[in-house]
This record gives sequence, C-alpha cells and structure tokens, in this order.
Amino acid sequence: MKFSSKAIVFQEMVGKAIKGASCDKMIPLTSLMAIELKNKQLKLITTDASNYLYILQKDVEGDDFYVVVQAEQFSKLISKLTSENVVLELDGQVLNIKANGTYKIELPLDENGELIKYPDPVAIKGKPFTEIKLSTIKTILNTNKASLAITMEEPVYTGYYVADRVVTTDTFKMCGLNTPVFEEPALISPELMNLLDIMTDEKISVYKKDDDILQFVSKDCIVYGHKMEGVEDYEIETISTMLDEKFKSRCKINKTAMLSLLDRISLFVGEHDDKAIVLTFTKEGIDVSSKQSSGVESIAYIESKGFKAFTCKVAIDMLAQLIKANASETVEMEYGNAASIKIVDGDVTQVIALLDDSQEE
Repeated sequence: MKFSSKAIVFQEMVGKAIKGASCDKMIPLTSLMAIELKNKQLKLITTDASNYLYILQKDVEGDDFYVVVQAEQFSKLISKLTSENVVLELDGQVLNIKANGTYKIELPLDENGELIKYPDPVAIKGKPFTEIKLSTIKTILNTNKASLAITMEEPVYTGYYVADRVVTTDTFKMCGLNTPVFEEPALISPELMNLLDIMTDEKISVYKKDDDILQFVSKDCIVYGHKMEGVEDYEIETISTMLDEKFKSRCKINKTAMLSLLDRISLFVGEHDDKAIVLTFTKEGIDVSSKQSSGVESIAYIESKGFKAFTCKVAIDMLAQLIKANASETVEMEYGNAASIKIVDGDVTQVIALLDDSQEE
C-alpha cells in the first residue's frame, strides 16, 4: 500500500491535523494520527479524546491506504521536508517515507501486536440543521474569547453560550455578539471552538447527532465534538440584562493610545492594589491613575456624548483585555452606571464590572 502527494500540500494537511491532537500522556489515543486514502480521498484524523478533527483532500492518486502514526514525530518530520513530492508506503509494521531521503517509522501496535485501528465517529446524514459563517467564528475567537472563564469554580462559564447571540463571561467581564447561530442554546467548549478556526471555507454546515453531538462540515475539514453540559445553569437572563443595559454617557477614544497608556500606568500599580486603577471621565477626556496616584495620565476624547462627570475603579488587566479584543481602532465606551462600564463595537458588546472598596481588600 502506498500513495504520493505534493509535499507542500501534505505539509499543510498535517500542519492542520496536528492541532487536533492534544498529546495527553495519560490518553495514548490523543498522541496518534490516522492517515487513510480511500476512493482517492485522503483523510487525516486526530483527537483530544472528546473532539475529533478531520482534514480532507480529494483527487489523491494511490492505493487504498491506512496507517496510524505517532502524531508529533510524524508532523515534525513532514514539516521539515523540502522535496517536491512525498511517498508513503506501508511495509508490514513499518511506514516508509520517501522524500529528501528515506525514513522508516515503526508504527504503534495494539495489545494484540496488531496495527492500531483509529476511531472514526463522524456520520453525516440528512441535511444540516443550520449553517454558520467562518467570519462569525473568527469574530467569536477575536472578541468573546477574552471574556471566557479560565478557572473551574463555575465550569459552565468556561464555555461559549451559543444561541440567538453568542455570550461569554468569567463573572467579572462579559461579551455578547448579537449574531444568531443556534435556535436552541448550546454550550461549546473552548477546545471545540478553537478547532473551527482551522477551517477555510466561509460556509460551514452543522449537523446534530444523538442530541449532544455537533458535526461542523466543510469541503476539506470536519470537526466533531460534544456539547458541554450545564447550559440550563448558565445565567443568561441576568447576563443579557447587563449586556443590554442603557447608559446615558458615552465617549470614543483611540485604541492604540489607550493600550499604550495602560501599559505605562501598569508600572505604578502595586502588588497590593488588586490591579485596580481609577478612571475619571472629564469634559476633555479620561484621566487614568493608579490607586496611589503615583502614575497619572490623560487621554483625549475623539467624541463625547451625554457627558457627566464620573469616577470609577476597574482592574487594569481586564480593561486591557477587552480593549485589545475590540476590532475597531476606535473604542466606544459607555459609562455612568454604578456597577459597570461598557465597550461597544457594532454587534459586539463587552462589559466590565467596576471594583468597590470591599473587592479591593
């Protein structure tokens, strides 16, 4: 059994496929990659034990072919090839790779001493229940991701709430993308959402299987994964109320200038300050200072509406994260409410909770 491919094409496929292998030493399957050629379709499969990534290529010439290799070693070798073509040939329990030279890779075996058979769970039947745009996925990862919880105190907030809008929160900051995706709410894990970024087609078809399984399909990539549990525990009504809250005062500032300002002020935020800084909204702009006022700087408004003098405290790292996630070079900030300030950019709304004295102690 053997087949050949343009090296640059195969390198691109393997480079994508390795992103689906978590290489968890406690779960051997996650360190493997399946390579199959059948009916001139080349398929690479990797997994993190929950989600499966399929990279596909049509019109590949060769014999029907199937091997399972150690993903990391194989991908490193393929990435270093400079030959025009690469040939893979199975010889018993050894994979021969012919490119710049000839390389022999011993294949992993199962408990019976046989070549490993890799799980292949994807089953595409019927019509997709919805479609999602790759540009929507890019927006989610560029904006919503910044508000994901990264600790497990409340596991549901480590996932993306996907319904008639996409919502993320770590309970201190939150983000809402006003783009409908699913009719019925689902929680999508960050690992599954990250895999969707590998796709290249703008239109992605979504299939459901057994109610808790989602299959995202394009012409050269399939992502198979399970919904997260606990969607009913996600406090979406409370979060939506905060995202939709109306503010009377708003202003626009330059993104790059504000991030540079925060970077300088961070040098004066002491280890006992709980990362807090003070924002004072004046007629001309925002005065930003450390708690002890040892670092003070101002940024002028590009635009201001409904001005009212207002002072608040926020965590500098959280504010910087949300501003970095803002796609526009102009940051539109809404302020004046006692609990939070808001950053709005088209269909994206980000909210950060204000600090009070009790939170700083």
